[in-house]
Amino acid sequence: MPVKSAAGPLELSAERWFQFPVDRVWALCVSKEGLESWWSPEDLRTTVKRIEPHLGGKLVLSLRYVPAMVGKKHAETFQAAGVPISFTLQGNFSEFERERSLTLAMTLILDRAGAGIETQTRLRFEPVAGGTRVRLEVQGKEEPHMMTLGKANLEGQLERLGLALSSSASASG
Repeated sequence: MPVKSAAGPLELSAERWFQFPVDRVWALCVSKEGLESWWSPEDLRTTVKRIEPHLGGKLVLSLRYVPAMVGKKHAETFQAAGVPISFTLQGNFSEFERERSLTLAMTLILDRAGAGIETQTRLRFEPVAGGTRVRLEVQGKEEPHMMTLGKANLEGQLERLGLALSSSASASG
């Protein structure tokens, strides 16, 4: 069910098949190293500050633009435009069914006046012939940040998850 708000609900989704077993995909979605390897777009870095991968467990992510994007020269420009160079995602695992599904009830805090942006991020894992299908869904309110970056970021997250899976496979084999 969409998160209700005065601005209206926003529902985004993306889906991708990976040639890896569900346990390998799941591991990258519930571990510090895993989330840090694929959660953020290329211009951001995610640092997992806290992760308790179980039903009701806490999750705190710190996201920061990479120095090449911001640097001293551009930090003032970002600040003048009201664009934060770092922000936090915090919440909990509101659904947790091992290797099948998980839902993160999260608040995106952009370090600006006002309440954070509340979202539900849901991942569904389906073992299929030769791999795993992952469906990534985000529900929230129609907010400019989410409207602009939402769908492209979901597709990018799944692409980066695939790269992280490939990278971990070549590192272990």
